[in-house]
Amino acid sequence: MHNTDEIVFNRPLTFMVGDNGVGKSTLIQAIAISNQIPQLTNQMYENDPEYENISQLANCLKSHWDVKSKRGFFFRADDFISFVRKNKKLRKELETELALLDEKGIDKLAFERQPFQNSLTVLKRSYPKELDKLSHGQSFLALFKSRLAPNSLYILDEPETPLSPQNQLSLLYMIDEQIKQGSQFIIASHSPILTAYPNADIYHIKHDDISLIEYEEIENVAFMKHFMTDPQRFMHYTFERDN
Repeated sequence: MHNTDEIVFNRPLTFMVGDNGVGKSTLIQAIAISNQIPQLTNQMYENDPEYENISQLANCLKSHWDVKSKRGFFFRADDFISFVRKNKKLRKELETELALLDEKGIDKLAFERQPFQNSLTVLKRSYPKELDKLSHGQSFLALFKSRLAPNSLYILDEPETPLSPQNQLSLLYMIDEQIKQGSQFIIASHSPILTAYPNADIYHIKHDDISLIEYEEIENVAFMKHFMTDPQRFMHYTFERDN
């Protein structure tokens, strides 16, 4: 990326596309760290050894804002399972503490109960259905639906990973609803579905360059078009055997 001096994010939705290993995820993670965009999981970057090297890149970045949003989050699809597990653990711990107070005969309105009860109420309000009891795709969408808010900045790393094509469209609908309310999204993605969003900027990341491209120029899009035209031809050459 040494030939790239500036990237401009002047559209509500910007995609980063490119092959595996070219640095899409590294770049958007560095942008999140540089601008102190909190992780959706609320984990501190400083406490995560995975971000140690990325933080060095983040320190080299300089951002200039027209209007800087103080709301939003950074999210990696890889963090989703651990977030669901932590959510389940927290709910169980709160319920256990309240059950112990019940055993001690503590009144329902007693001060001792309030911190646990308030936290559990917020948790249930945010996630009416327990995330671990939903399907993978449903829980992923429920998580986003509960946390998206207007006038916010969201940086997402391959959010399509746990989603079926239909659920990717559902996520794109949620994104569009927030864009209409003043939010901005920067997304690293391999998905021909997500990247089809109208009027989005699409940056093609290569090892030595970053450049704007059109949707039809995305390698994954071109490949899928050829594949869907004649999938059996691809199967024939992929698994060609002697007769």
